[in-house]
Amino acid sequence: MENKCENLSLYIIDELSEHEKAQFEQHLKICIHCQKEVQSLKETWEMLSYDFEEQDVPASLKDDVMNFIFQEQETTIQPPDETAKKDGLKLFFTKQFSPLSAGIAAVLLMGVIGLLWSNLQLRDNMAALENKVESTTTTEIVRTFNLSGQNTAASASGNAYLVQEGSSTVLVIELNNMPSTENEEVYQVWLLKNGKRQSAGTLKPDLNGNGLITYRLPKNHSFDDIGITLEPNPNNTQPQGQKVMGTT
Repeated sequence: MENKCENLSLYIIDELSEHEKAQFEQHLKICIHCQKEVQSLKETWEMLSYDFEEQDVPASLKDDVMNFIFQEQETTIQPPDETAKKDGLKLFFTKQFSPLSAGIAAVLLMGVIGLLWSNLQLRDNMAALENKVESTTTTEIVRTFNLSGQNTAASASGNAYLVQEGSSTVLVIELNNMPSTENEEVYQVWLLKNGKRQSAGTLKPDLNGNGLITYRLPKNHSFDDIGITLEPNPNNTQPQGQKVMGTT
């Protein structure tokens, strides 16, 4: 007759077929020995899940656990501190678990240690990458523009900054005391060069008349002046409304 107890370890690590698993669960209902083994392993896993705190893993822990499970008793004399450490580990496993449970518990413990070790390495790698990016990427304002209001926005003012971020160039425009817009109206920014205009985005000021817009310039693109118009609709390809602000 097949000894169902032999399938305990395979049941714990979920390596049984569905048929074998169902048979073992029927066996588990009547086998007190297997019930105790399963309960011990459940308690072990709960202990590892809730009481395990993240900390640096001692380099000797893996050797200590694996030697306890797989190696014969050593015949050479260990230094006093090493002997005491290994005796304490053996005593813990012996008191808490049967030999089979101790082996499976040790495998679970090694899995948790492996995950922790991987997380520590990932954290160190991310920190190193962030430091590398911070050290190689610089941000510098390479040009500034003063913007003055006119027509309906005569009391408005603003500044524009051309910012170099590594190999990218970003235009940042800050507006103050702008008249409020109605319905679909927007303020649209235009970059001018040799009589040609290119849209750099639209904005609506807040209740205090302040607004901010950023625009990442295409590679090798340049401009000479900045103009801002009040447009009845957003995202026009050419100005349709009145010019209300520009560079001085």
